[in-house]
Formats: sequence, structure tokens, C-alpha cells
Amino acid sequence: MRRSILFLGTALLSFTLVWACGKPEKPATAEKPAPKEQAAPAPKEAAKPETPAQEQGRKESAQLQVYDEPGMPIRARYPETMMVEGGCAGEGCGFTFNFKPQGNALDQAEVHIFLPAGTASAADQEPFVTGPNGLLHNNGWEKEGETTDKGEFAYEWVSKIINFSAPGNKGMVGKILLGETHGQAVQVTLYYPDNMAEEFLTQAHLVLENLKFKEDKLPLGKSI
Repeated sequence: MRRSILFLGTALLSFTLVWACGKPEKPATAEKPAPKEQAAPAPKEAAKPETPAQEQGRKESAQLQVYDEPGMPIRARYPETMMVEGGCAGEGCGFTFNFKPQGNALDQAEVHIFLPAGTASAADQEPFVTGPNGLLHNNGWEKEGETTDKGEFAYEWVSKIINFSAPGNKGMVGKILLGETHGQAVQVTLYYPDNMAEEFLTQAHLVLENLKFKEDKLPLGKSI
């Protein structure tokens, strides 16, 4: 009997302690931070549509002809709408890219690349372009300004661009690109009809973009 009373008393004491202490608290869980809102990506600018001349130039760039004559100081690629002739003499090396007959004013247009012998820089060559009996004077061309801002002619070898008009051949204009590479002055004349400038320049850029100067052949007289 005493053992039963002792057991009952112990049970009551345990219940009282549990009730007094309360139920064990559950560990608090950390609240998850709210996801950050991601900025919406900026809309892409729509590509500008190609002009007919640019589209034609892009198509022709995949079918370029190659000019790479032994002993010549340049290697060039050019559209099949053009033809090329060139060579070297005492004054230097010249290469002319003309259009095959077009039946329009482009028949008079050309890209002429000239490497003058014995001339190392654009500054050395400029008097032979703008001075008395220079290229402009001898062709009856009038200088229309010059710039060192390469603009669309941002080729490594270009340092100055001279613009001109041709009063004796109405409607024709041009640019002379002066520069240097591998210790050799470079002079490129672009001659074209003003009202077909885009058509011409699209083709001319195909020549200039793919123009390579052979370091082992320059400056002239090194090993031609």
C-alpha cells in the first residue's frame, strides 16, 4: 500500500513539473528573404535594313577575285564586277581597279593604288598630290578640303583624306587617301560619279578591306 502511494505521489510530481514548465518550444525558423526582382533585359535594337548597294556588296564579298602577281608588293581581292591591271616602273607601282562595262557613269570610276618609289611617308608624298604639277593640278581637279578623321576609311595605313571635284568632268568627284605602311608611302585615289557614290564606295571598300601589303616587298626596292 505504501509502495502504491509512493508511486502515485511520484507520478503527480512529474505531471506538475511538466505542466508548470509548459510544452517545449519549437526552435524558431529563420524567415527566407523575399526574392529580389530582376530588372527586365533591355530590348534589343532592331538591325537597320541594308540598302540595295550594301546587300549587293555583301553577296559579292563571298565571290571575290584574287590579284596576287609574283613580285608585286600587294595582294588584293576585288568583286567580279571589276577588273584590275598593274605593274611597277621607275616611279613606283600602280594598280587600277576599273568596273567592267556598266552602261552608266561607273564606267568612268576607278580605284587606283599607287606606291611611289623612294617615298616613305604620307607627309613626303603629299606635295606630289597638292603641290604645283601635282596630281590634282595635272588632272584639272580642285581640292575640296582635307581631314585626318578617317571616318569610313579607318584602315590602318590611312593618315589623311583629301577630297576633290573634277570641273572638267561634270558630276565626277573623288578622294585621295594618303598613308604609309612598312616604311612605304601609300596613295589611293577613288574617282567616281557623285550621284552614284554609294554604289561605287560599296565596291571600293571590298577592294580596300581586302588589300594586303607584302612586308617582304616593302619599301620599294627591297626585293621587287
